[in-house]
Amino acid sequence: MDLFIDWLAVFIIVAVGIMIKYFKMSWLIAGYNTSSAEDRRAMSEKGIEDFIGNSMFGLAAILAGGNIGKYLGYYFAQTGSWILFTVVLGYVIIRAQKYVPDKTPGVSERKNYNTVLILAAYLLVFAVVAAGIIYGSRESAVEIEGHWIRIGGIYSTRIDIKEVTDIRMEDSIPAIKSRTNGYAFGDTRKGHFLLRDLGKGRLYIHSNKGPFIYILTGDSYTIINFDSPAKTRKLFAELSEQWKLLPR
Repeated sequence: MDLFIDWLAVFIIVAVGIMIKYFKMSWLIAGYNTSSAEDRRAMSEKGIEDFIGNSMFGLAAILAGGNIGKYLGYYFAQTGSWILFTVVLGYVIIRAQKYVPDKTPGVSERKNYNTVLILAAYLLVFAVVAAGIIYGSRESAVEIEGHWIRIGGIYSTRIDIKEVTDIRMEDSIPAIKSRTNGYAFGDTRKGHFLLRDLGKGRLYIHSNKGPFIYILTGDSYTIINFDSPAKTRKLFAELSEQWKLLPR
């Protein structure tokens, strides 16, 4: 499923680029249909279809490069590709304004004003996305309160220690088949995932390198690790000690 999702955006962007550049489906360009016939003709003469089409191909290439990097094991490549995608998209939005005719008094000022509004909206969206990434990538706080193991942050949960059948540490995890309801950015994986051989469970991992803490219950599992192997081992020792002491 992740493979399909990763490449779906690439194929859609390429398809839109082909339709605009080669089949002159200019109505796909935002704001084109609301312009007068004269302005649409002027924009076409300036080459707006070629510019937008080529921009779509460039944006698709950026995402494709990130996908390929991910499959080669460079997980941050996909993250970096989306960051670059966002930056280039902002450039395309602003650059496209030069194709809008400004032949009448006041049009140039209105065009500049619209550019500022578009840029402000773009920066707002970028800030919201960046805040979500920063929040989601923060290390999960894990602690024991009474007979509960509590995991804080995004996709927070708690595990009744009485239902835990085993706590162990491994150097690796099975291949992730899909994300059913979770957060994935760079090496960070949080929420519900489907793993080969293990089935559905929860991940709270911040590095693709071990060790990993496995918390097993009767019908599910939770896997945790941090960027620091020492911190992961320390948490494992604390969880193991408390689990053995508490009644189950």
